[in-house]
Amino acid sequence: MNYSNRDINKLFDMYNPNKIKSGDMVKVKLSHASYSARVVGLSLDIKNKKVYADLKLIEQNRNHPTRVDVTDCIVNSMPLYPGHHY
Repeated sequence: MNYSNRDINKLFDMYNPNKIKSGDMVKVKLSHASYSARVVGLSLDIKNKKVYADLKLIEQNRNHPTRVDVTDCIVNSMPLYPGHHY
């Protein structure tokens, strides 16, 4: 199937309810873990009707996945460390 850029943008908006963007600091909440990360990229899976976030972990832990569904992410408005200003 061929999709126009406008169609792809509409699908991104539809499957990304939390409006996650590349570069956002997010809090990932999974059934077995909760952790902070930075979004380094987004990819659209049209077949499964999902948008996936590729992450760079703040805390290096091999048990945390670096690619998750964006519905599991919430934009983190907290600073990275005390005294950090945006």
